[in-house]
Amino acid sequence: GYATRLYPLTQARSKALLPLGPGVILDEILRSLETVPGLRGRILVTNHRFAEPFREWQRSRRLDLHILDDGTEAPETRLGAIRDLALAKHAADPGNDLLIIGTDNLFRWPLAEFVANAQRVRPAPSVALWNASSRASATQFGVVTRDPEGRITSFVEKSPQPPSTEVAVCVYYFPAPMCGRMDTFLTEGGNADAPGYFIQWLVQRGTVFGVMMPGPWYDIGTFEAYHTVVHEWSHT
Repeated sequence: GYATRLYPLTQARSKALLPLGPGVILDEILRSLETVPGLRGRILVTNHRFAEPFREWQRSRRLDLHILDDGTEAPETRLGAIRDLALAKHAADPGNDLLIIGTDNLFRWPLAEFVANAQRVRPAPSVALWNASSRASATQFGVVTRDPEGRITSFVEKSPQPPSTEVAVCVYYFPAPMCGRMDTFLTEGGNADAPGYFIQWLVQRGTVFGVMMPGPWYDIGTFEAYHTVVHEWSHT
């Protein structure tokens, strides 16, 4: 995306490259992957406008990371999160499971714990969850309900009357056998803009598990959210 709500901060660089502590937000995202065993590769999907800033960041860190430019240059021509995710899927080994992290998510959860839970229920996909402080605060997110075994029984995107306080976070585990369903979703005309629509579509057609993750989670979508993260990150 182009993070237009954060203009002018994000007119020339992705929000993932905004300063945070001694580095940038994306440094923390990459750090969260260090404890996950068995990772075979890392792919970062970007639009064309931010591709070179990401390459500069990569060179400065000397990272083994594949940067995938989706070719778009303006918010009006963006492909949407699911089409970008489909690009990443086609660039990866088709036999590999995918661990997906939205780069505007910040957390200090043990990702290895989430992956271990997800692998126990594969080939069903899994979604990380966070418990919002109230139903009112959950209205800005995708909200789920679950059965006692952790299967998601409903998913509603930004409902004014959310059925619970369990919020879906943009951290997903997609086993290789189900990854082709992204193509089906897009072929059927699914809304590619936000990943929540794809998760909702999956829930309506099969089994999806929700994994509640502990601790704080920050969704960096506004100036206020970004300033909160800058203030609180060094104190947690």
